[in-house]
Amino acid sequence: MPRTPGTLEKIFYAADAYLPSYEQGADLIIVRAPDGQLWGLACEFELCTQDIEKATVSSQQPFGEADPKFAEVRWSPHHDGIGLLPASWEDLMNAGLADCIAGYQLQSRLGIQRFSQG
Repeated sequence: MPRTPGTLEKIFYAADAYLPSYEQGADLIIVRAPDGQLWGLACEFELCTQDIEKATVSSQQPFGEADPKFAEVRWSPHHDGIGLLPASWEDLMNAGLADCIAGYQLQSRLGIQRFSQG
């Protein structure tokens, strides 16, 4: 989607998640629903969860696909009631999710722009 000059673009914070049922990772964009609840959307699977911390790979801990927290995540099909309003950095800080964030995605671009580790 091309950007119109003079308009602001949505920026979605993203985390790395693991879905045991698919035995693979996924990019999880974090949105804030109209009721204020935060959701993680795995767009490529059309799934969402509110168990964001359990679904994500934290920058503080090494990844292990056998980590039992991944099996505890409740995934559901994405639905329009969640919406696509990006969660703000303040939302993420208040929810204790800042360590889960690996990058961001611009509304007009495909793919996650990773934050550097260095």
